[in-house]
Amino acid sequence: MKFPSLSIGLILGLAVTSSPAAPVPDDAYFQVETLVEGLTDAMEICVLPTEDVFIAERTGALKWYSPESGEVKLVKKFEVSVKRGGKSRETGLLGLTADPGFMKNGWIYAYYSPKEPSVHRLSRFTFKAGKLLDEKVLLEIEQSREEGVCHEGGSLAFDQEGNLFLSTGDNTNPFKSSGYAPLDERKGNESQNSQRSAGNTNDLRGKILRIRPTAQGGYEIPDGNLFAKGTPKTRPEIFVMGCRNPWRIGVDQRTGVLYWGEVGPDARRDGSRGPKGYCEINQAPTAGNYGWPYFVADNKAYADFDFESEKVGERFEADKPENRSRLNTGLETLPPARVPLWFENRSCYCSGPVYYYDDYSNSPGKLPRELDGCLITYDWNNGRMQLTKLDGKGGMEWKHDWLISKKFVHPSDVEFGPDGAVYVLEYSSPWYNGKDGKLKKVTYSPTKLAVSEEAGPDARLAGLDPKHPGTALLAEAICLSCHQTQVQSVGPRYVDVADRYRENESASEILTAKILKGGVGVWGEVPMPPHPQYNEEQVSQMVDAILSLEPGGHKE
Repeated sequence: MKFPSLSIGLILGLAVTSSPAAPVPDDAYFQVETLVEGLTDAMEICVLPTEDVFIAERTGALKWYSPESGEVKLVKKFEVSVKRGGKSRETGLLGLTADPGFMKNGWIYAYYSPKEPSVHRLSRFTFKAGKLLDEKVLLEIEQSREEGVCHEGGSLAFDQEGNLFLSTGDNTNPFKSSGYAPLDERKGNESQNSQRSAGNTNDLRGKILRIRPTAQGGYEIPDGNLFAKGTPKTRPEIFVMGCRNPWRIGVDQRTGVLYWGEVGPDARRDGSRGPKGYCEINQAPTAGNYGWPYFVADNKAYADFDFESEKVGERFEADKPENRSRLNTGLETLPPARVPLWFENRSCYCSGPVYYYDDYSNSPGKLPRELDGCLITYDWNNGRMQLTKLDGKGGMEWKHDWLISKKFVHPSDVEFGPDGAVYVLEYSSPWYNGKDGKLKKVTYSPTKLAVSEEAGPDARLAGLDPKHPGTALLAEAICLSCHQTQVQSVGPRYVDVADRYRENESASEILTAKILKGGVGVWGEVPMPPHPQYNEEQVSQMVDAILSLEPGGHKE
């Protein structure tokens, strides 16, 4: 299959704004059932042909949900490296999937961060008598966990040919780059330079790998990867390069096309160093380079930037990108950069699977025919899902929000079950060590449900007046990625912000300016990016809602 030449008009949203030929059924036709509650940092699921579900928690637990009994059992506790202060930020048990022949061989693949050494490890296990046994290590990937890095990817998926895809992040500290491309060449700042990883043809980070596992517990290189085996200064496992954080991936089980959500950089406005941040939904029918850290969105180019002199250089060229970094161990001239299927302003977009109605012909709860040929995507930040109708030629016919009233809290994985139902994993409310993650199941009814399961109050906004205009703005903003009202996350609790500034007569002006301009240091080392997408009146309303919180926490 040749990679399609997508028009800029299509990518910029002409198809996004069009309506489906057949209207997508209203939310009232979809039922959301909670199967499991109380999960900790739930990362990825694997739904078996029996409708049993394996669940990976970032903190190391691999659990098994039985639909027959409704019970959840611990299968294995991985000894993993997890967050310690500002280090090992996004490590742990990151992903899992089952072998296509699981019902015969019992093989499960897991991607995790052992406590020692400082690597990510891809291993195969045999599931037997309720336990994971006989670990076979396929691959280990360098990880700079002691240097405050982020972006580890970790999603796993098979295609129908038996090829295993693994996403890996750029393993870079993005906080010193003002939200633009991390290209820091200064000695001692190596972890702040993605040219050593995502832009390096000889490094497995910032990539999506494609390998074919063998029965012996190793792997082979399938034909068609980005670099042929034996090519100097390259790794043959690479299928896609130029990724920042391809956190969740999906594979079209009919066409074999790979899809993934690229979590974008933090800049909130265009500048001399390059564009503001965008998230992408990408597709790769063939191997290719998707641009990071030199391009984002529809190949909007960053400029080469000298972090020592703060001099802005020339912008990179998408047709012939070059990696001239002192940290590059791979090729200097890279493959041309490709553009995404679609992109949006920075949030946290992820890709799920593609739905085909006829693949589940005898299932009463399967999704309706109107969704046939749709890619399901979702936003970890605000919980919204989208449907992208694929046209069969590498483009899209339309894009449509879906299940808005069923708002999910930090969805971290979406898979189809054998019955055509959709399984949605919710990570948990806080960024770290949240214990309110859930596994949910979405089914369709040809008639409207008597009782609609409208989403209840968002626990992340507990204590805020739901009628306050600032609360509504906060509910839709990217702020909930890092903040909650009552629970500590990456950023401070909103109630702590309210307590600190409660007696300050200038609190509204101070906080409004901080949100608009960004800042770092008051609450820790993680910077808050600027938010120029909101005007001063909108931010003032958000601040007013925050300052109205009761002292010391929410009172029930």
